[in-house]
Amino acid sequence: MAIRFDIMRDGRDYWATADDGPRFFVGRRVSYEGRVGLHNVFPGSSLQKLDFDPKNYAGQFGFWVAFINPTAGCEGRNFLTLNSYDRAGYTFGFGQFAAHVPDGDFVRWFRAMIAQPAAADYFPDLSLVNGRIHGADGPLETASSTAALMAYFNPAPDKVDDAEILAAARLIHWTANHRPARLAQITQMIASFRDYLGRADRRGLIDGQRAAHCCVIADLLHHGRGGRTLWSSVGKALAANDPFEALIAIGGTQWAERKATLRRLILADPKMQERRWSASAKDFV
Repeated sequence: MAIRFDIMRDGRDYWATADDGPRFFVGRRVSYEGRVGLHNVFPGSSLQKLDFDPKNYAGQFGFWVAFINPTAGCEGRNFLTLNSYDRAGYTFGFGQFAAHVPDGDFVRWFRAMIAQPAAADYFPDLSLVNGRIHGADGPLETASSTAALMAYFNPAPDKVDDAEILAAARLIHWTANHRPARLAQITQMIASFRDYLGRADRRGLIDGQRAAHCCVIADLLHHGRGGRTLWSSVGKALAANDPFEALIAIGGTQWAERKATLRRLILADPKMQERRWSASAKDFV
């Protein structure tokens, strides 16, 4: 039977209960560049601390959880992270999957969630039809648009409404209480990073490269730094005397804090220097 959620408001903060259980924090209303939405990670936030730690998942995913860890650190690493106030419309999870990209990481992750048995408890109105997410009135996403899916999670970009809070509460409670929901985030993050490296590999850029270099390239693609000249910049960086520092420098000075975090976390893991990408194996060796 579907779980009943009740929503509570305290000023700009929203809380929820599931089937009369203990209340939990959902998010705070915030304005940003003409939009209004929720966020839940900020100084003093009451959000449950549920962080991605690669040690807890290495037995299942091997080196790949170490490989995604630096970017997870840059994104805040909390499995319950939510933003609904910027142009992406809705982002969720420790990798900040964004709902505005057709067939993107959010869409692929949420398809996997809807395929889980617990989906009937949390999103009984949604289903998978021919591999795509459907609501009561038809598909919410196609190969060219996620507008309907974004509207499902965030109906009005200029206000916080009940549907937005309810969807957030469902995702947070599901992820906090079911390990398979957290595994779905990790699986998608790894799949996304494999895709990023596949793009670099097809350009002949990374065969034999250290995992440290590959990790920066993957983070550039995940974050969107580098712009239209990204691949040219990556090629030049890999040919530099110090490829790692040259890769870190891509994107200018705007993202100094993220770059510093990325650099620190990569250098803290010796495996990032030991493992190298193999174009033939399509994996690290």
